[in-house]
Amino acid sequence: MKFAPKTISAVLFRVLLFASGCAILCPAGRAAPLAKGQLLPELRLKNGTTLHEVTVVAVGSTTVIAKWTGGQGSIRLALLPDELRAGLAPAAPERAAAPVPPPTAGPAGTGSQVPSVEIPTEIKLTNGFVMHQSRVVRWQPEGVLVDYQGGTVLVLFINISPEQRAIFSARKDEALTQQAKADSRSASAQDTSVRDSEAQKAEEARAREQAEAKAEEIKNGMSSHYLVKGMTKEQVKESFGVPPDDKGDTFFYLARGHDKYGNSADRTLIFKDGVLMGWRDMRDGEPNGAVEH
Repeated sequence: MKFAPKTISAVLFRVLLFASGCAILCPAGRAAPLAKGQLLPELRLKNGTTLHEVTVVAVGSTTVIAKWTGGQGSIRLALLPDELRAGLAPAAPERAAAPVPPPTAGPAGTGSQVPSVEIPTEIKLTNGFVMHQSRVVRWQPEGVLVDYQGGTVLVLFINISPEQRAIFSARKDEALTQQAKADSRSASAQDTSVRDSEAQKAEEARAREQAEAKAEEIKNGMSSHYLVKGMTKEQVKESFGVPPDDKGDTFFYLARGHDKYGNSADRTLIFKDGVLMGWRDMRDGEPNGAVEH
C-alpha cells in the first residue's frame, strides 16, 4: 500500500504529538514522590542550598531524615521542592517572624548541616520494646543514658529501631560537642568555687592568727602596764590607770608621756567605738615636739 507524501506527514505529526503529550501527562513523566531509601543525585532546596548524592533515611510528617555528600540530618518539608512532596503530609506552616535559616555549608562546600529533628520521647528498640516518657540525660559515643518510666539505663544505638537510630545518629556529634562544653564550664565553675573557698579559709586563718597575736600583745601590755592599740577602755584603765575624765573618746594623762626631745609631756589617748586607736605626747604650747603613737 502506498501513501501520498501529504498523508505520511500527517501520520508522523500525530505520532509525535502523542509522544510529546505522554511525556507531559503520563505518570512516568512526572517526578516521583519522595520515599525512604530513595537516592537523589542532586536536591535543590527552596532556600537556595544544593545537596548532592542525597539518600532518604526516613520520612516523617514534617521532616525527612537524609544523608548527603558532606553531611546528614533532617530537612523540613517546607524546604523541599513541591514535586518531591507528592504523597507526603503537608509541610507545617512557617511563622512569619521566624524564617527558616539557610543550612551551613560543610567542609567540602557540597554538603550542609540543617537543624535536626527532636529526639523521640517514645524510644523504640529493635526487640519491639518501647521506652515511654524517655529523656536523654547523657550522650556517649556508642549510646545514650536514658531516664524513662522503668528507671535510668544505657541504650546502645545499635539497639534502637533503625528509623529512630537515624535521628540519634544525626544529633550525636552536635550533642557530644555541646555536652563537652557544658562539662568544661561546670568543671571551671567548680574549680573557681574551690579556689574561692580555699582563699576564704586562708583569710580566716590569717585573721585568727592576727587576733590571737593581738590578744597576746594586749595581755602582756596589761601585765607590764604599757599601752597597746586595740585595748578597750577598761583594759587601758587597768593597764595605765584611770584618767580624770573617762566618759568621752579621749583619755588625758598629765605628764605621762615624752615628746621628741625627751621632755616630759602630757599624753592624750584617742578611742573609736571604745577601742584604743593611738595616742599623742605633747608639752603644752609646743606642738613641734609632739610625738604620735
